[in-house]
Amino acid sequence: MKRMENVDILPMAAVALMVVLMMMIIAPMTMTHTNTPVDVPRAHTAEAKTEENFTITYTKDQRLYINDQPVSPESFEKIVQEAIEKDPYQLIVLRADKEVLHKDVLEILAKVKRAGAKRIACATKKPKGE
Repeated sequence: MKRMENVDILPMAAVALMVVLMMMIIAPMTMTHTNTPVDVPRAHTAEAKTEENFTITYTKDQRLYINDQPVSPESFEKIVQEAIEKDPYQLIVLRADKEVLHKDVLEILAKVKRAGAKRIACATKKPKGE
């Protein structure tokens, strides 16, 4: 009968824990936050932002921002169209305050679709306790 040798998994577990620790330290540093104050609604499907996005912000006082830069409603569609021409598959993130009218958000989405956007997302926050 042949004796089975024991495999020591302690070094592998130590390396795995070090990798997890490094990711926990580095992950918050890579997250980007915008400066325009908007209280986005909560949703169960909220996900963390993982890539550099084209962010459209619509505040409760009905101001439009693109990547935290104020934009007039007249030039909004043209600016979005120019960005989409550079990268048609760029993710467009709409951050609308939860106090704005639904029809206003739909109008913004329609303009973004007319400009040729292929990937559009609405920003939300996870509900408390999840």
